[in-house]
Amino acid sequence: MMLKNIFTVTLAVTVMFACSSPPLMRFTLESGDVERKNSPLLISIDKELSVGSNYELIHEESGQAYPAQVLESGQLLVFIDSMAARTTASYALRQNTEEKATIQGPAISSSEEGLEIAIDGNPVLFYQTATAFPPEGLPDYYKRSGMIHPLYSPDGQVLTDAFPAGHTHQHAIFNAWVNTRFKGEKVDFWNQHQETGTVKHVDLVHTEEGVNTALFESILSHISLRDGEVLEEKWRVMVYPIADYYLFDLYSEQTNTSNDTLFVLDYHYGGMGFRGSREWNEVDSVHFTNSWNIMTSEGFTNENANHTHAAWVAAFGEVDGKTAGSTIFGFPDNFRYPQAIRVHPTMPYWVYAPMVDGEFYIAPGETFKSSFRYYVHQGEPDEKVIENITNDLMNPIRVNVLD
Repeated sequence: MMLKNIFTVTLAVTVMFACSSPPLMRFTLESGDVERKNSPLLISIDKELSVGSNYELIHEESGQAYPAQVLESGQLLVFIDSMAARTTASYALRQNTEEKATIQGPAISSSEEGLEIAIDGNPVLFYQTATAFPPEGLPDYYKRSGMIHPLYSPDGQVLTDAFPAGHTHQHAIFNAWVNTRFKGEKVDFWNQHQETGTVKHVDLVHTEEGVNTALFESILSHISLRDGEVLEEKWRVMVYPIADYYLFDLYSEQTNTSNDTLFVLDYHYGGMGFRGSREWNEVDSVHFTNSWNIMTSEGFTNENANHTHAAWVAAFGEVDGKTAGSTIFGFPDNFRYPQAIRVHPTMPYWVYAPMVDGEFYIAPGETFKSSFRYYVHQGEPDEKVIENITNDLMNPIRVNVLD
């Protein structure tokens, strides 16, 4: 499959330096020993720059221009569509001074139910802010907000399921601990039918869109039904501008807002979960058509991958008659990386589950951080794309700020 950033035409522009504004900053970028393709690059900068997409990172030798976006966080986000191995190159950050055609990056649209991010009019994902209720006839304790559903393939197939038949308490892309102890009592934030805990969306605190990303930040609450909030979780989801496949990052920060320690006990599952399409759910007699496929970075497949460790996990199968799926990477600085995974033997869900390797805890005021990159593909996962993403996460492009 040919990989092509949707801004290829823009990236091919040659800039005449005599007509451009003076550089705001200068950098060198080092690719390392590997070729780079479709690499999002966040650069921390000390200089105060106005937020927005009216910037370019310009290769000082060739004049090739990369659209650049200054985020409200103060970081500079560029998207390197191609960079040869063993390359060191100098770049200048400049502000656009000439009127140019508006470049459309990922776009956000909001509704009473939640927030959708789309690329070129095609939906990538939906984040649920309003409370969603289970199908009629099921108890209200299954209600949920603060999850991503649907997750779409590039051709528009729905790859996730919420309130699935047989496991109503699972919710597409969601994060919850299962076997925990808090104030001497068991609290299960995942299995809502146990009626000890749950997770809900609290607030959408920030949205931002530009040439290189559309992002949102939200606050979720992990609640003991007896004692109230235990964890306040912040999500930051960043969707990047690729058309041939979808790429986004999910950053999670769980802070213990209580006065007591939360113990996450040794158990066989719990954490950042993925519930696959209803067409892969053999319990769903109405929608089931085929079983999904699991592959991992360590070469394990399907149920044989259960309780192995994985830098990435691919889940894919047929939906609406075409193969599609999602490959999820843990970031190398995640706790106990590469984390253990739980892969259910018959139902289409899997989860990064660090408690498989033993108990840990989140003390009052402490923050548990984890980050994941989602590669959403039409067809089976592309080995070259997986290699590129792995390289970006394990050995990022090196940035040297010159001035």
